[in-house]
Parts: sequence; C-alpha cells; structure tokens
Amino acid sequence: MPRPIMTSSSLPASEGPRAFAAVDLGASSGRVVLGTYRDGALDMTEVHRFRNGPVEGDGGLEWDVATLFDETIAGLRRAVALLAERGERLHGIGIDSWGVDYGLIDPERGFTGRVKNYLGADPAEPERAAEHVSPSRAYEITGVLTQHINTAYQLRTDARNAAAPDGSTVLLTSDLWVYLLTGVQEAEYTIASTTQLLDPESRTWSEELRRAWGLEGFRFPKLAATGACAGATTAEITERIGAAEPVPVFHVAQHDTASALAFAVPGSGELLVSSGSWSLVGVTLETPLRSAEAREAGFTNELGVGGSTLLVRNLPGMLILTGCVRVWSEHDGAPLDVIDLVTRAAADQAPASRFDVADPRLLSTDDPVGVITELCREAGSPEPATRLEVVASIIESLAAAYADSVAACAALSGGPITSIRIVGGGSRNAALCRRTAELAGLPVTAGPAEASALGNLAVQLVADGAVADIAAAYAASERSLAEVQRYAPTRLPA
Repeated sequence: MPRPIMTSSSLPASEGPRAFAAVDLGASSGRVVLGTYRDGALDMTEVHRFRNGPVEGDGGLEWDVATLFDETIAGLRRAVALLAERGERLHGIGIDSWGVDYGLIDPERGFTGRVKNYLGADPAEPERAAEHVSPSRAYEITGVLTQHINTAYQLRTDARNAAAPDGSTVLLTSDLWVYLLTGVQEAEYTIASTTQLLDPESRTWSEELRRAWGLEGFRFPKLAATGACAGATTAEITERIGAAEPVPVFHVAQHDTASALAFAVPGSGELLVSSGSWSLVGVTLETPLRSAEAREAGFTNELGVGGSTLLVRNLPGMLILTGCVRVWSEHDGAPLDVIDLVTRAAADQAPASRFDVADPRLLSTDDPVGVITELCREAGSPEPATRLEVVASIIESLAAAYADSVAACAALSGGPITSIRIVGGGSRNAALCRRTAELAGLPVTAGPAEASALGNLAVQLVADGAVADIAAAYAASERSLAEVQRYAPTRLPA
C-alpha cells in the first residue's frame, strides 16, 4: 500500500535552475504559477489567471470544464514560453483543486465532458443514505462529516438517476486534470479524503460504504501517494503547451487545502485557517480523530502532507461574499469592486451583525442576501439594512467562526492553541484578520495569500529532489515569507 512521501527523490536533480508549474484551481478563479528554484531560492511568478464559477448545464449547475482546461493549457504554454526565453525548461506540473466534485470516465467513450457543481447537489441525499448507513457509522469509517455536497452523496444521486454508464471511473477534479494531461487514472490521497468514501487510517476505499450506498457500479481508481510522479504529458498536450519534450506531472497535495497547509506540523499550537471560497479551520494531527466528540463538534478529517491529518471545520468562506456581490452586480448591470466594498465596510466602526456561516441554507440559495438577513434575525442580531452592513456582517461572522474554533481544537487535540495562522485569499483581508485576533484574543499571522500554489510547488521541489524536505522548500520562498502580516489582539473580545 503506497504511503504519502515527503522525502526527496532518489534521482539526483540536474545542475542549474529547476522550474515547475502549479495549476491552482479555485471555486471562483484559477491560476498558473511558475516557480523557479535557483541558487537556493524559489521565485514565484503568476503567469496566468482566469475566472471560474458555476454555469447552468442540462442537468443543473456544472463547472465549465472545457474552458477551465483550455485556460490551464494557455497558462502552461505561457510558462513554457517564458522559460524558453531564458533558455530553461519546465521540470514538472502539479494540480490542486477544491474537493468533492468529480468527472466520470466512460469505459468506452472516455471523459463524459461534465463535472457537476456541488452547489447543485441534492440536500435530501444524506437522509436517504442514512437509511443504509448511519452518519455516526460513516464518520467512524471515514472521519468525514455528513454534508450533502460530499462526493458519496453526489454519486448516489447519479446512481439513482442512471446518469453514468456502468463501470465509469470516478476522478475528482484535480485527478481529472492529471488524467487529461497524462492519460493516467489515479486518485491522490488528499483529494480522495474529501469524498467520504476513504478510510484515512488504512488509506483504502471503503467497500462497506460502496456496497451500502449502492456505488458498486462506479470504478474507483488506484490510490497514489502525495509526491509520486503520475506520468508525463501526452504527445498532444506536450505540443499544445509548446514543450520540447514531455513534462512530468506530479501528484502534489491535490486538495487545495492540503496544499495551502503543506507547511503545518502536528503539535505547533497554531489554529490553522485556509481562507478562500471555503474556510477550513482546525489543527494538524498525527492520525485521524474519529470520535463522537469530534463529530459532534463539527470537525472532519482530511489527509495532509507527510501522512498528517487535518482536523478541520469545513465552513463556507468568501463564497458567501461573492454570492452577494454577484446578486448586486446583476441588479446594477455592472460589476462591483469587492475590495472597495470590504474597505468601506471595515471603515464603519458600528458593531456588525452575526450569523451562522455554517448554515446549509447559504449553499443552496439564489438569494444569499435574503438568507443572511433571515439568519441574523434568527440569531437575535440586527438585520443588515445596506450592502455595506451585509459585507460587515460576513466579515464579523467569519471571524467569529474562526475564533469559536479555538477552544474546540484545544480540547480535541489535547494541547493549547497559542496563535492563529490564516493563509489563502482571506489573509489579504486585513479587517477579517484583525477581527479574528480581537475575538480570539490571540495573535494572528496572515499569509501567504497564494498558499495553495506555494504548497503545490513545495511538494514538486521535494518530489523532484531539488530540496530535501517541505521545510526547506518553504524556507526558499523568501517573497512569500515577506508578505506575511501580523495582527495583535488590540482590544478585548466582544
């Protein structure tokens, strides 16, 4: 059974600079970041960025996979061209993405061309699944909380609706990208752990859950260790990106959260927050924690780098804000400046309303502003009356959710939480970071913002043999370390 590896390759790296491309697919945007390791330093350059979001398909909400993959190729082509101008070449590619969503590979026709969007998942599916396996038993096996967006429940819906040919292979988004680049069908551990179908201790697919939930008609691919080389780009892809020879594609920590938190080690005393479209809040452990206490406290187990476990609360994050901005932009007939909205909302010193960011109604609505108003009312908090008050309430509620996780994480991990580390796009939101420090009464370190891309590149550096370990890869990234900001708890928690 393969295990996650985070030691350097036994193959010696060649002399000279080593260049790698990190393809970081997020729910609202994607990017291709070129990382060049030269003379002990890692330089990161974003060579391409593109928008992402749900689109209407024949069967409901989907991702525009064709466009996203074309944008990926465009970014890789730019990276290869930039390197060629310097007389250098690309030594590796890694993909990370959000979890749970997947593509299906028809045994006869290949990729079906569709990836459904988790926002369109059936909220009633977990209740139907519970008739066969209780949520507590599913947690004992997988350590993953029952949420209707989980891969397991989306597959059950597909099975009930006969939406997939028998024998179709399930490839989560980043695994699908690896397949489209190399032709190899494998499932990397960290992304597989988001499915609610993987036993994180044995690192095997759960046959008990597959049988009980009626998923025998799907094929689940061989599991691959983090850091393993999946293969090299096909002749077609090699030509499309303009490379002179096939480029190795590595199984990085393919879940974007695992990449973002690749630096984390158990026992650090840090509360970890990966703040993007989703907020994953928790700690790093040596082994999974599948106790009733962890489940009741709302924590899920996801695999991390180096065989670690990320014990996290999986909360909606900036997707709440982007949903509101989308509604307002459609109303105004023009795009809105999100940064301007956040800046003006943060300048208002009036107390902001709070609501439960974990409420599932936020994930299945065309009217997020209305849901926020309703949730504030239910919480006994003033209803936000203006756009700026809505934005302020989102920042306040996210900060409160981060701070509220401190005590639970300390109790479950058995050690004190002495600081908070926020990475991802949310680390650039000074108002969010400052308010988190105030509410938690703990110092907050914010950054790097492009944490997933950095973790992606770090794993490639180790797998390639350019550096000895993950710590060395992070130490080489001086620019990312320089952007880190620190916030002290300047006033008492409210």
